[in-house]
Amino acid sequence: MFLEEMPDGFRYPQPEDDQDKRLLARVQSKGWHNLSVPGGEGEPAFTFTLGHFLHLNHPELIVVGLKEKLASRLLDSAAVGITGLKRRLRPYQRYADIADGLEIMFLPVDFSHYKNWLGYANWFYAELPAPYPALQMVWPDPNGVFPWQPGYDTRFQRAQPLLGRPPKASTLQ
Repeated sequence: MFLEEMPDGFRYPQPEDDQDKRLLARVQSKGWHNLSVPGGEGEPAFTFTLGHFLHLNHPELIVVGLKEKLASRLLDSAAVGITGLKRRLRPYQRYADIADGLEIMFLPVDFSHYKNWLGYANWFYAELPAPYPALQMVWPDPNGVFPWQPGYDTRFQRAQPLLGRPPKASTLQ
């Protein structure tokens, strides 16, 4: 399941408190951990993984705008494919087998969003000589329309800001 060697330059960070110790132990034993950040002051909640890049050379995942329980369930479902099936999730490809009855897609997270959205992962991977990769799990509106498609229900725009470039029509699969 885990890579034989850590990425070049990686060292586990020094825990600053008991929460850090528990999180680091979970990443070491399970291979990944989901971290949830509650929304506030008009900002959406989000949940992201920690450990996929370290243990599987796979981008970390983030989902924005969903409740913690649902977000963690979706990230765990994706993790089962990554760890058990050795699946590499690809940007701009639709996946119908991660969220029951709902297609989702992944966008590469632009580095300009790492500070505001992936702070704990930045601390975790601080010793790496280059940034770790991350993908945003993007969910459609109730009609199955993604945020970049015509007819998207704009009531969901605030709940799910895009952290990377939307796909071009020619890149969709």
